Amino acid sequence: MGEKYANLIDDVLDNANAMSADSVIQAVANIHSKGTRYINRSKIDRDVWLAYPQFIQDIIWILDLSSELGLDGTEFIAVFPERYVDKMIAALCHISANKEAETLIRIYQLYQSDSRPDYAKINELADRLCFDSDSDIWLLLETYVETEKGRK
Repeated sequence: MGEKYANLIDDVLDNANAMSADSVIQAVANIHSKGTRYINRSKIDRDVWLAYPQFIQDIIWILDLSSELGLDGTEFIAVFPERYVDKMIAALCHISANKEAETLIRIYQLYQSDSRPDYAKINELADRLCFDSDSDIWLLLETYVETEKGRK
């Protein structure tokens, strides 16, 4: 995401206290979508996200995880730099999605274990990672953002 999108996130931060948690998440989701839509996903400079407050980073990492799972299933985990997978796991932990974090850790370990990952086990674990609109993940994220946005 470029400077244009960084300015949009700064605008969200400036107004976060006056916004509902859902509005903050939706605003960041719209910016994330616009900032990554026409870019080869492997070329996205995710390190720029580290400049933002932790709760904004967590929103972005969870959105990114949801996008990647939706597009490639868990296969992105095999090629993602470890530091990015770690950020996704940390974001899940920050919002108290501990079962999902543990599942993602286990999937990552299976991909890293040898040259022939156990795809049957990976698929079984992947079925536990649910990011559809009815998922508890979004409620957990909303609750977390409501608490954290006032601390920025």
